[in-house]
Amino acid sequence: MKKGLLILLLALAAGTYVATTPPPGPRTMTDFDPYRLADLELQMWQAYYAGENVRLFRLLVVSLREQYKFSWVRATGEAFHLARAASTFADIEFDYEAVLPDLEEAYTAIRDWTEAGFDPRAVARAELAWWVARRTPGQNRPEQVGALIANEYALLYEVPRAAVLGAGRLRAQAAALRDQQADAPDWDRIGGVLTESYVELHRAVNQ
Repeated sequence: MKKGLLILLLALAAGTYVATTPPPGPRTMTDFDPYRLADLELQMWQAYYAGENVRLFRLLVVSLREQYKFSWVRATGEAFHLARAASTFADIEFDYEAVLPDLEEAYTAIRDWTEAGFDPRAVARAELAWWVARRTPGQNRPEQVGALIANEYALLYEVPRAAVLGAGRLRAQAAALRDQQADAPDWDRIGGVLTESYVELHRAVNQ
C-alpha cells in the first residue's frame, strides 16, 4: 500500500472515530455544567440577533454535545431538527404545530440517549407553548413565559414544577431584558441573569 494512501486511510479512521465517539461522562439529563450552558446560550442569542446562522448552528451542536454527551455526528443531527423547528417557527404566523415533528424527533433522541423517562411529545408541546407566548402581546410578560418554561422543565427533568419555577422565570427575564434593550443589549447583565437561571436549574434537578 502506498504511503500516501495509508496516511489518508488513517486520517479518515481517526476522523470517523472523533466524529462518532461521545465525550466522557455519564449520559444523564442532570449532569451538565450550568455556567458553560449559560455561556453557550448567551452566545447563541448573540449569533441569532446578529444574523450569524452558521455560528448559531455550530454553537447549538456544541451545546447538545456538552449537555447530553452526544457524539459530534449525533449532536449535528439533533441540532438540525431543533434549528429547522426554530426556522420554521420564525417564518409562520399560524399553524404553529408544524414545528412539532422536528421538536419531537430531537427530544426522542435525547430521551433514548440518556435513558430518561419523559414524554417527547409532551416536552415538544410545552416548548412550543412558551415560544408562542414569547411572540404574543399580552402573553409575553416574563412571569407568564417563565411559568411556561417551568412547565417544560418539569416534564423534561421529571421534577415537580415548583422546583424549577425560579429557573424558568430567570430565563424568561433574561430574554425580556434582551428585548427591552434590542438596540444596545447589555450582554453582561443578560448573561448574568441567564447564568443564575442555569445554576438554579442545576440545583433544582439535582436535589
